Amino acid sequence: MTSEILNIITPVFVVAGIGFFLEYQRIGFHSETLSRLAMQIGTPSLVFSTLTGSALPDESLARIVAITVAAVILGGALALAALLVLRLPWRTFLSSLSIPNAGNAGLPIVFFAFAEPGLAIGAAFYFTISLVQYTTVPAIVTGDPSLRKLLRIPLVWAIVALLFFRITDLPVPTVIADTTALLGGLMIPVMLILLGAALARLKVGDIGTSALLACVRLAVGVATGLTLVTIFNLEGMEAGAIFLLTVMPSALFTYLVAEHFGRNAERVAGLVVSSTVLNFACLPLLITAAIFLAGL
Repeated sequence: MTSEILNIITPVFVVAGIGFFLEYQRIGFHSETLSRLAMQIGTPSLVFSTLTGSALPDESLARIVAITVAAVILGGALALAALLVLRLPWRTFLSSLSIPNAGNAGLPIVFFAFAEPGLAIGAAFYFTISLVQYTTVPAIVTGDPSLRKLLRIPLVWAIVALLFFRITDLPVPTVIADTTALLGGLMIPVMLILLGAALARLKVGDIGTSALLACVRLAVGVATGLTLVTIFNLEGMEAGAIFLLTVMPSALFTYLVAEHFGRNAERVAGLVVSSTVLNFACLPLLITAAIFLAGL
């Protein structure tokens, strides 16, 4: 078991460490360009390629979407309760405490833990989380909900194309399947490199509060994951993958939103960094728990 856990976490640390080193040393690494390429091209390709090429049935896909929505609602309720008890501003921290980093951290980890079947579950979880991020998170931070921006997000159109091929049961043209598979295949290492680079850039503020909230984020994730496994009666790889995705650290996207709208970005950055460090320190235990839940 120890060897298996090391085989999973070592590539994660090495590749994320490369991104951290490149950004910290400032040796010509343009993370903004790479991030834009990932968001505009790589991520939509990964979601489309994974979910059109996998054997994941339509019922399972719909089930994972429902589970993800439940994860956001439950995580949000637990996070809000914790913030009210701690008397901290909920508009600043709610989204960071309730939404896991299902992309940069979640997808690589479920891939290394459960291979292609785990990646298919992760992709369905991730695109649902992404829709929440692009709609609900800005609305929470600013108090001004807006759905118009969705039409300008490539991931949304990738999901539309995915649903078209799923509903019509038409085969995906070979050139599209091969192109999206090639572009999507880049995303696992790219996401980890971007994660490491982002951690190198973030300026941590209010260490004490950040460390406390990092523990809260981990507790919210574990409680959410175990509750979902119980309520939805999850078994096998589905149980393990969903648990791993829900216990991921605070999403980097929540920091970007806070910075864009001027909402205590440094405090949110502190939570994101602290949460990521704590989560990665606990990763062997979390993966062990996920493998146990999967019955492997």
